[in-house]
Amino acid sequence: MTTNPLALLQNISPITQEAWNDLKPLLEPLPLKRNEYLIQAGETARYCYILTEGVVRVFYNKEGNEYNKTFFVPGTFPTPLTALISNTPCAISFQALVPGQVIRFSYRAFQNLFEKHRCLESLFRVILEQIWIKKERHDIRMVTNDATTNYHIFQQEFPTLESQIPQYHIASYLGITPIQLSRIRAQLAKSNL
Repeated sequence: MTTNPLALLQNISPITQEAWNDLKPLLEPLPLKRNEYLIQAGETARYCYILTEGVVRVFYNKEGNEYNKTFFVPGTFPTPLTALISNTPCAISFQALVPGQVIRFSYRAFQNLFEKHRCLESLFRVILEQIWIKKERHDIRMVTNDATTNYHIFQQEFPTLESQIPQYHIASYLGITPIQLSRIRAQLAKSNL
């Protein structure tokens, strides 16, 4: 499914036709190959992204082990916000797990439109708020729920993802081993008989 960027943005926060006319030339569609990076840890972030097709994971690497923090699906914004806003090197990596497509645009050029089009500044604020709420809820769940509960929540939040990506990525996201995830899935399958 390809996401229409104007419809997506309008659904988040209304933008005027004039604002869209100024924003549209900044948008650059880019194909993503499987395992291709949008940005890697240590790099400088310059772009915002809208995912229109595919799946992107966000992870960090500690002592050679990768830990998945979240996934992005079509209609979301796999953008290294902390690095962009603070103008510091990115601490995490964004990688395509399947072939897909993003729409890329310069954060600075987008920011330069805020004074002229307050609706774009409002749009950005609403996106930030949504991302923050989702992150905070996830962080709280990860320390208060058991793994089975978090697996159920994962299935609700990402209903098609399980069939698209390897199980070890899901296990990493849940903070468990692939063997533990297999046990949870086996127990759930047995209880649904």
